[in-house]
Amino acid sequence: MAIREYIDKDRDKIRITYYDLMENIKVLERKDLEDKLRELINLDVDFLDPYLILYEMYLEEDKKKKADEILDDAYSRAIKLITDKNGRWPDILDWSWLENRHIIRTILNKAMSLWDNGDTEEALNLLRKLLKTNPYDNIGARHYILAIRMGMSLKEFEERFDRGGYYDSELSDWFDENYNDFPDEFEWWKKEIEYEEL
Repeated sequence: MAIREYIDKDRDKIRITYYDLMENIKVLERKDLEDKLRELINLDVDFLDPYLILYEMYLEEDKKKKADEILDDAYSRAIKLITDKNGRWPDILDWSWLENRHIIRTILNKAMSLWDNGDTEEALNLLRKLLKTNPYDNIGARHYILAIRMGMSLKEFEERFDRGGYYDSELSDWFDENYNDFPDEFEWWKKEIEYEEL
């Protein structure tokens, strides 16, 4: 059976417009930003980054229902883009393609939302698929998988590792110390990328 790789179509025009908007995000009134993000969505309903900014905005405003609705819309579009007529994921959904990043970010955000809401099995399902289709794991799905398997909540994970919007080497060290306890989860991955502990 042939290996199926998904690469999204060229959305450079809308992506550039989106990047221009993001460069001016701090000078825009909140309502203006929301309107402009919705305009971008109307221009291309399958370019998903504007949905994610709206999702974050609504979360910050404690509008959880609205946040969940916009994330669910983006997530369902992401899945529709990448799956075949039988609902199967591609074998490869590589982060190295700029075209794929808005899709991967959307699926990751959905997984994190599920984890935060206590639906760890469904979160693991998505994170495993993200890792399987992109084993070099630019988004860190393996770290989240390990944390869930070790019984951590998203809040506990962020409190331990978040350094103000980024993770430092402590996260990698923690992963290296603990991932071998879950060979059912990571043995295939280690072989896939010939992972070497430092």
